[in-house]
Amino acid sequence: MINGNWGHCQHCRYFASLARIPLAGEEARCLQPELSRYDLKVFGASGCKAFELRQGLSKEVEEPTAAPHLSM
Repeated sequence: MINGNWGHCQHCRYFASLARIPLAGEEARCLQPELSRYDLKVFGASGCKAFELRQGLSKEVEEPTAAPHLSM
């Protein structure tokens, strides 16, 4: 993962989306126990350090990807 427990909301188990694979532009509540008292609504592209990977996803979804090679 990018930085220890940091990750994008769309890949987090606490992102209250009904979708099996939520999208970056989707908005849903954050159900992380320490944060749920704030009734946060976040986008899938948001992220935090209380991240836990959503069941069924591989940790590679949070690995940075290299920019495509551009030839001139």
